[in-house]
Amino acid sequence: MIVSQEAPPKTKANKTDRRRRPGRKVEILQAVMTLLEKGNDKVTTAALAAEVGLSEAALYRHFSGKSAIFKALTDYVEEHLLKPAYQLQEGKDSPLQQLNRLYHYHLLFFAEHPGLCRVFLVEGVVSKEETQQMIRVVSEYKKRVKKLLSLGQERQEISTQLDLDAVANLFVGMIQAATLRFVMSGFKHSPVDEIDSSWQLFMLAVTE
Repeated sequence: MIVSQEAPPKTKANKTDRRRRPGRKVEILQAVMTLLEKGNDKVTTAALAAEVGLSEAALYRHFSGKSAIFKALTDYVEEHLLKPAYQLQEGKDSPLQQLNRLYHYHLLFFAEHPGLCRVFLVEGVVSKEETQQMIRVVSEYKKRVKKLLSLGQERQEISTQLDLDAVANLFVGMIQAATLRFVMSGFKHSPVDEIDSSWQLFMLAVTE
């Protein structure tokens, strides 16, 4: 390859900067998501390297190992679960309207990221550490949902006869059931296919 005389010298620092560029890490994570759609057993370092177009040795320049890659994916799921949930607060929209938006957001998120359904469901692709992390995330998510449900009861939007722990579990369970069905269908039955009808059932359960 002909190199222009104006090109900067290939110093060790330059190689390090290119190796650690954020874009390559994103490519690797996207490749893992693609492989997860095909099944847990498809996520190998050899398959991942081929998907990204790197050598297996080059992968370890960006992540210390397979567990580090899945830790990054788990962190990504955590961010997209909790950040919208933390934004739930008393405002112009009613508590049920905010919960409706949250429900739609997360079913659409998993519809657009099929491979992450396996991470969310802890389907044998993460270590014990990531499993505990996801359990903690879901628990925190339920607390945020319960807080908004409590506000809904105060405003008499939600039946005061209901156990809010049970309702929060129902809300999260609807998301888990939709993503599980998505996985079991080979990612053909999208979580958003029945989003309106499932929400109507939830409304009937909490308002009567």
